[in-house]
This record gives sequence, structure tokens and C-alpha cells, in this order.
Amino acid sequence: MFESLSNRKTIKIIGCGLAGAEVAFILANNGFNVHIFDNGQNLPSKSFDYYDEYQTFLTENMLDELDLLNSPLLALAKKYGYENFGFLYSYDFMKKVRSELENHPHIHIFDAEIDEINETEPTIIATGHNTSMGLVKAVEKLIGQLHMCFYQPQLVAIDEASLDKNKINFINQRDCFVNLTEREYNQVVSKILEFDKNYDKIDGEKQITIENMAQMSDLALRNSFFRPHFAQDKPYASLKMSYMIGQKVFLLDDFVSALSNEEQAEILNCIDALKGCKILRFSSVRRTTYLLAPSCLNQNMQLKANPNIFVCGGFAGTAGSFETLLMANYCAYNVICHFFRRYGVEFLAEKTCISKILQNLLEKSVVKFRLITLKYDIIKLEDLEVLKKEVENQRELSKSQIEKFKEKFYGNYF
Repeated sequence: MFESLSNRKTIKIIGCGLAGAEVAFILANNGFNVHIFDNGQNLPSKSFDYYDEYQTFLTENMLDELDLLNSPLLALAKKYGYENFGFLYSYDFMKKVRSELENHPHIHIFDAEIDEINETEPTIIATGHNTSMGLVKAVEKLIGQLHMCFYQPQLVAIDEASLDKNKINFINQRDCFVNLTEREYNQVVSKILEFDKNYDKIDGEKQITIENMAQMSDLALRNSFFRPHFAQDKPYASLKMSYMIGQKVFLLDDFVSALSNEEQAEILNCIDALKGCKILRFSSVRRTTYLLAPSCLNQNMQLKANPNIFVCGGFAGTAGSFETLLMANYCAYNVICHFFRRYGVEFLAEKTCISKILQNLLEKSVVKFRLITLKYDIIKLEDLEVLKKEVENQRELSKSQIEKFKEKFYGNYF
């Protein structure tokens, strides 16, 4: 790598989860002295699944890219025999990762919480969705208060067998709508306003829910969550859904609520096409802090407001483990190219899984970025034979692009 460089540059990393650890190893092995600031208080102690059980995510191609990029954490998972790495969070594995970081000659971990940012100091913010409010306020001084989100919704899941598909308007095999008459829509609004009187809002944190929109006006609700979808007919309002054929469920993409399960069921029962449906999971809103990436980040994962500050991890908007690790790699190599004048990272931003995640982060509209859970299907196909071909095609593309990246980035070192 760049171990022969005598003048190592010091860089600060805030956060020591998946993204922070991945970035730290890469930079420490490529010419940097790495100072990690993390008090360890936000490290979960219980195992949990990284992915939503009702949504399928194509991981083969992302794992391929991590392997081709010689991902440090993937290598450690193999070393310690963690076969479920990336699918299931393991507190024991993360303790081993921290131990490896502590033993690295060019990495130093400081038990501290950061609530100020030095704008002249090279910094990577690699925190997750539980980023401390002190750091959030420090970032808001740079980007403004309107460029941050403080919630993430869990989507309603409805059993396929409990719905009459003849009442659902399919756009393609996955995307579909339930249309509402004016009577149905007015009943929905009336119920929301009735239940919202007992709604305990999260103080000081911004949320976009059906309750908040209905309080603004019924027009605000109709122009957002219940925006009419004009197909052959002209409905008064519509509710967007995704049909997950593998799981045999419908997800309500834009029905975001913090009301009780019973109240949500009553609201959905006002819609004729959903009346009496079997709800497998209700919507909920939990604190999840992340930047509005389309307005805040550039192509290199730098803050538009300050090129000395890079962002990755959940704070940048990624939600799945493999998505987070890939973007941590992309961020790290951008940092190296920026400060050491290396080249080649542009190949990672084309025809790869990284490029697709990057596109989701940077090109999605701000409104869409606020409303939709931030996990990414690299390929959204249900036909298994077609899927296999697409997986193989993407594998070849990824291999080619990463080989080009390595050749240009490492030069004689590769």
C-alpha cells in the first residue's frame, strides 16, 4: 500500500461502528494516522437483523464487491468464523473489531463524544442512526437545520391472501396503488384527526407522518401520502404499495404513522380495497438521524459546505450493512485520492453496486429521501431465472470496474 510514505497525514473519524471501523482500517493501511473518537455508548449489546424480513435485498453482488475491494471487516469476519456477518449484528464480533483497531500501530481510539467540528481539520463523520444530538447540532451549524432527518418509518405489511387484487391497480409486477373516492378519503382524514388528539409527539424532532400532514390540511395530506395516481381513471386520492411476491405481502410505501396499531387498523378500514385486510405489521416511527444527502453531499461523499468533512455510515443515509460497508470503502478511497492525489476512484462510481447506492443517495428527490426507508434493492426483479442472469452480469461489471480501479489507484503497488 502506502506504508513507505514518511509523512503520514492525521485524520479524525467520529464513530466506530461498521462504517467507522472499515474506513479506519483502510486509511491506516494507506498512509494515514487515524484518530477515532467514540465513547462506545451507542454500541448495541443485543443481536438484531440488519434487513427487513418483508423486503428482499440482493446481497450477492454487494458481497462480491466487498470481497474484491479486500474489505477489512469482511476479512475479519472470515478470520473469526462469523458466517452471518452482514445479515445479523453480533456484539461479540464488534468487540473483536475494536480490539483489532486498538492493536493497529496507526490507529488511536479516544473515549470521547464530539460536539464541535473543526472546519479546517480533515474529518470523517461515520456515525449511525443514533448520532448524538451534540454532533447533530455541530453539523447543523455547517449545513443548516433544514437538511437533517430525525425519524425512520417502519412500513405497514399486509397479507397478500387477505386482499382482492382486482381492486389494486398494478403499474408493474411490483409497484401498485389503491385508489380512494372522495368519500373514502374524507373518512380517512376524519379518523386521523380524531386519533391525533392523543398522539404523543417526539419533542424537538421533525417527523413527516400522516398525522402531521393532516393537521396542516387535508390538501397537504392528499398532495403527499395520498397523492392521486392518474391511470385510466381519475381517482380522488391514492395510496402507493409495493407487492413483495417472494414474501407474499403488500407494503404500504407512503403510509407513515406513529398512531397505535388499533388506530391504524381503523384508518385503513375506511378504504374499501383494504377493508378487513390482515395486517402483519403496523407502521411505527423511531428516532433515526441522517442527513438529507441529495442536498448536503457531493459525489465524493464530502459535505458541500466543507470539502474537509466526509460522511459515511447511517448518518449519510445508508441503512443496510452491506450498503454501509460499500459506501465506507468508497468514502475511504475518496479521502485517499483527495489528500494524496491518487486516482481511480471514479471507476467505483460507474457500473457497480456502489454506483447504484450512490445514485440512490444523491439523485433521489429530497421529499422522497425523507419518506422512504433507506435500504436499497440493487436489482428489483422477482423472476429467479432473470435474476440469476442479472446477478452474473453485475458480477462481471463489478469485477471489471474494480480491477480498473485497483490498476489506476495502486499503480506499481498492484
